Amino acid sequence: MRPVIALLACVACGRVGFGAYDGDGGQSGDDDGSGSGSGSGSGSGSDLGNSCASPGYGDTFDEALPCSQFGMPVATNGGLATANGTLTITPNANANTMLGCERANSAFGNAGAFVEVSQAIPAPGQTILLVQIGLKSASIVVTPPFITYLDPNANSVMTSYDATAMRWWRLRPVDGGLNAETAPDGKTWTRFASSGTAFTGTGTVAIFVQTASSENAPGTAKIEGIDVCPP
Repeated sequence: MRPVIALLACVACGRVGFGAYDGDGGQSGDDDGSGSGSGSGSGSGSDLGNSCASPGYGDTFDEALPCSQFGMPVATNGGLATANGTLTITPNANANTMLGCERANSAFGNAGAFVEVSQAIPAPGQTILLVQIGLKSASIVVTPPFITYLDPNANSVMTSYDATAMRWWRLRPVDGGLNAETAPDGKTWTRFASSGTAFTGTGTVAIFVQTASSENAPGTAKIEGIDVCPP
């Protein structure tokens, strides 16, 4: 089968492996990697400041087929459903899962990539926003009660996760580098991490959930939109 997504990374807060979804619920790749590291970030974004700019595409999750506005679904060992403008992600229990949306050939410009997450998957599961351009990948990973940023150089920043104050997550290129930002409203952004690696061009953007076979009650995640500015 032709792979839909092939992404490789690891994060400081624990397990992460981006494998291949072949369209039949099959996935290859390591889901049990681990790492270490912590840190903190502060300050506010510069180019956009306290604002939101649309990259020109997005998904409000009003469609019958999940992720079809944005790109395509990734559904390994679980289910995706849309209702009332919300994407609900439900992993199967006791299974290695990868579930969410991915968009290939996305232009990654000044607007960056951003999501509104009303409910992250409970720990030890992970809710992940990822951008991959060529061989470089950067991600925001939430494993409550922590939020972690991993940059293309495998440096990580971890801080406490506040589901209300950090309802929105954004990765965007700025000043020859990359900012990881959060906001309560999609407008008032605070940077919690950054990278000095230039990160622009065309690549893959994905928002998804991962859980492992050891999780017998993985819970659910709820995404209110991806790359859609607030009204």
